[in-house]
Amino acid sequence: MSMTISGSTNINVPAAAKQAGRQQKTQSGFAGQVLKCVQAGGQKVLLCQDALMSYASPQTGESVNIYRSKNYSADNPVYLLKGLDKDGREFEQEIHAQEIDPHNCSYNELMVLNLETGHTSPADYLHAVAARDKAGIQSFFQDKDFAACIRAVMSDHRQMGSWDSYLSYDKWLQKILDYARGK
Repeated sequence: MSMTISGSTNINVPAAAKQAGRQQKTQSGFAGQVLKCVQAGGQKVLLCQDALMSYASPQTGESVNIYRSKNYSADNPVYLLKGLDKDGREFEQEIHAQEIDPHNCSYNELMVLNLETGHTSPADYLHAVAARDKAGIQSFFQDKDFAACIRAVMSDHRQMGSWDSYLSYDKWLQKILDYARGK
């Protein structure tokens, strides 16, 4: 099976890489629309369509779905993360957005800050991916100074003369830092 992207590039998808969207209830009891992908190495990731944001790493097998908790309010911005860890075990974790320090947080916490500050566009997601790449982390759960990583990405764009991207990253970072200072 292959698919064409932009009319010219063929990507072969192995038969082991099956994708099926269906209603599923997992062992820990959370249910929702789940897209289950099996990669060639046998790692499974769960991406839930009802989540505010979902992402996965085919390298580690980690997958994360972010929801607002039942207790969420503007004064109590608590998010619930559900997914699979690198060992394929289901996890659930609550994160309070106002307690996140962008100078020492995980990629998951950075994504919660993205949601809490209204940065939910594909461009905002790509900003976070570039910062994660610059951080060189191996896990979504690993802490790093993401503010410094974002600044490093900004420096790359400044050196390339990519001023639109530089300004976009700067606006994104400032909103995250302003939110964090407002704790």
